[in-house]
Amino acid sequence: MGLVTEAIYDRLVGDYDLGLLLSSYGGAPAVFTVDPVPGDAVLPYVLTAGQVWARAFDTKTTRGRELSRDVRCYAEADGSATLVEGIAERVRELLHRQPLMIEGFGVWLMECSGPVAVSEPDVQGRIVSVRMMIMEE
Repeated sequence: MGLVTEAIYDRLVGDYDLGLLLSSYGGAPAVFTVDPVPGDAVLPYVLTAGQVWARAFDTKTTRGRELSRDVRCYAEADGSATLVEGIAERVRELLHRQPLMIEGFGVWLMECSGPVAVSEPDVQGRIVSVRMMIMEE
């Protein structure tokens, strides 16, 4: 697991309130960092796997990166989006303008957009997009 992935994973699985909204997998809240999720995963769960885009964010004296990552939230399509919206809003609260510890980097910016609806036949989905600017320490 990469450093950014690990930091986001730790933040999400470490939150008691989010854990109450998610199913369990392997004794922890169902937050996955590989796509596709394991075949025996049960909804609701969260998936964040890799950057959507990344680019250099260097200055004369430092090296950094600006990157974007999607955090996808899923729940059963049961006629109500209440649960999936609650999950997505909690993810946003945990990441938007919140400090994140990434080994070897200082985080300059954490901002979220969304949640945005994702249509799939059997699941309700929401995407929270996270933009980060990180600088090597």
